[in-house]
Amino acid sequence: MKRFLSILAVVAVVAGACAGSTATLPAHPQGLKTGGTLTVGMVGDLTYADPALANDVSSTYIANEVVQGLVGLEPGTNSVVVPVLAAALPTVSGNGLSYTFKLRTGIKFQDGTDLDAAAVKFNYDRWNAFPKGDLQNAAQDFRAVFGGFGAAGNLASVDAPDPQTVVINLRKPQSNFLISQANVAFGILSPTSIQANDGNNPSLAKNPYAQGTGGEGKAMVGTGPFTFSERVQGDHVTLVRNSSYWDTASTPYLDGIVFKPFADAAAATAALQSGDVDMIDVVDPADLKSMSGSKTVTVLDRGNSCDVTQLAMNDGDTVNGATNLLSDDNVRLAIASAVNKQSYVTEIYAGAATIAENWVPDGALYYKPEFLPGYDLNRAKGYMTAAGLGAAKPSIDLWYPTGVASPSLVDAKGLATAVAADIAGIGITANLKPEDAAALSADAAAGKLPMWISSQACVWDSADYFLNTAFFHYTPGTAGAAGTPNIEFAYANDALESTMAAGLSATDPATIKAAWQKAQDIVAADMPTVPLLNAKLPAAARSYVRGFVGSGNMVEILTSVWLDK
Repeated sequence: MKRFLSILAVVAVVAGACAGSTATLPAHPQGLKTGGTLTVGMVGDLTYADPALANDVSSTYIANEVVQGLVGLEPGTNSVVVPVLAAALPTVSGNGLSYTFKLRTGIKFQDGTDLDAAAVKFNYDRWNAFPKGDLQNAAQDFRAVFGGFGAAGNLASVDAPDPQTVVINLRKPQSNFLISQANVAFGILSPTSIQANDGNNPSLAKNPYAQGTGGEGKAMVGTGPFTFSERVQGDHVTLVRNSSYWDTASTPYLDGIVFKPFADAAAATAALQSGDVDMIDVVDPADLKSMSGSKTVTVLDRGNSCDVTQLAMNDGDTVNGATNLLSDDNVRLAIASAVNKQSYVTEIYAGAATIAENWVPDGALYYKPEFLPGYDLNRAKGYMTAAGLGAAKPSIDLWYPTGVASPSLVDAKGLATAVAADIAGIGITANLKPEDAAALSADAAAGKLPMWISSQACVWDSADYFLNTAFFHYTPGTAGAAGTPNIEFAYANDALESTMAAGLSATDPATIKAAWQKAQDIVAADMPTVPLLNAKLPAAARSYVRGFVGSGNMVEILTSVWLDK
């Protein structure tokens, strides 16, 4: 056995993640003002109080205050893994299949029951045994990490040889395993609370634990610094300080937090400016300029982006039975050269974004700048000529989401309109098609859309998440048959698939990095979709809110926040 070096720690040479490390969570300074309740305005409401079943930013933002996993992310970073409930980073077997975690001692769940290896095993076994239907459909992060449930997934078994030892066994090596476990979807919940409150009810509409309507002790019972207290759907979620929090060096200053949902960033921003809330999770870019000179409101920087907004495309020969213009790589390259990304950054995002040079955000693990085609109409027209469309006037449907789609997609209609105007310059007419965000996502996943506006936030900030998990993976074949391209994008490149598979199965850090950087080169050469920008949307707060530590992936534990009033 050898001490596991977090792959990202190896690449980034992060201090404290070396062999034998027993790093603890960073402690915030003591002696500042304590007490008070922080009211946070959020874009969107909590969907499920069980983080294993939640896939939206609002739900995971709230859950991160209450629930903890074996490992987490160092505050203020997108990809530096640190032990949390585990006493240290795990040891890994020589074949890369078994991860052994030693748990911290003396930790209790918020219902007073013990955190031990049996409780951790219960959680992993529960997720892996989710039945088909609502629970499997909602547990998207588990599926994304392990590829499926039960025998169909990569989680082989979890052992608890003694109360402080957990061994997680995989069927095949998986280089993204550790960083993926920092996601709150793998937060450890009290088995007692789940069993007492029907948390395994296969109908989510009838699952009180998932709905979070029962109040304190009946949902989201974790080990974190705040305790889930109350949910009134559409109005608020209340958390209170965990008076028995195990990490005494990082106990919260706040008595509690109230999260209030808003329909969009503009409404949340208005509530902040009027003083109805103390902080908001996302600022409407249109208000950034006015906020910059305010004496009552402070813009809170989050550092590196952890998302990519793209002009998504289906590359198949046909879409819905009709010949697909985008099956020709020259057409895709023409569009990539015709869109004026800088104008979107400046005019739609008010500078709170950067031009995307990859399908992977700058700063992600294994990121490599690909220097994609810039705005050049003459070059774009040349690609159209190469496609045999120099004199043609083709048209294509361009879909964009309505409603709450993603915090990083601040004006989907405005962005779609700008893209349509740009590609009109090379003779392509884009027919704008709005659709509810959830319905659009489902239609895109089913391969029904030729082109659409999409924004993907990281679940873990690594090249493998964006290239493989989110975008261009193959769907495995059955009974030994070859896999098929993800039907959402219909992008077929067997060399890319084998390169990504090699990156996931490798155990040597240099080999892993080389594979994922090669994968980025392959995708850049094909231009299957067009990355547009990486949003860097700040949070904002009233000037008396102090101690906020931001992160581009919005994993922000608010124990360090205090109210100077």
